[in-house]
Amino acid sequence: MKWSPSPADVRWWFWIVTLVFIVAALAGWTAGYYIVMAISAFQILYFLAQEKDLPAWPVQVRIVYFAWSLLGLWPAGRVFFYALLLLGTIMGTFFGRCSITMLLKPMPWNQGRQVHLY
Repeated sequence: MKWSPSPADVRWWFWIVTLVFIVAALAGWTAGYYIVMAISAFQILYFLAQEKDLPAWPVQVRIVYFAWSLLGLWPAGRVFFYALLLLGTIMGTFFGRCSITMLLKPMPWNQGRQVHLY
C-alpha cells in the first residue's frame, strides 16, 4: 500500500521537519545531525505509544531510520550517509515511496503482514 503524503497528516510533518534539519546538517550546521537523531528517536516513542506494539510497521520503519541517523555521529561518514538519508526522506515525504519499506518487507518477521509506508 502506498502512502499519500499530505500536510493534513502528522507523519508528513515529522518528515518535513526532519528534512529541514538534514538539509541544515548537510549545509554545515553540525547541530542539525543531532536534531535529526533526536526527532528520529522521538518518532519511535510517538509511534510506539500510538501502536502499542514494537513490531508494528510504523515503529519498525522509525527504528531503522533512527539507526541510520546515528551514522551522523561518525564525522568521516556523516555527509555520505545523510545525503542518502536526504534522498530517502525526499522520496517518502513527497512521493510516498520508502526504501526502508523495501528493506523491511521481505524480512522473516514481516511475512504475511500488511506493510505500508508511514
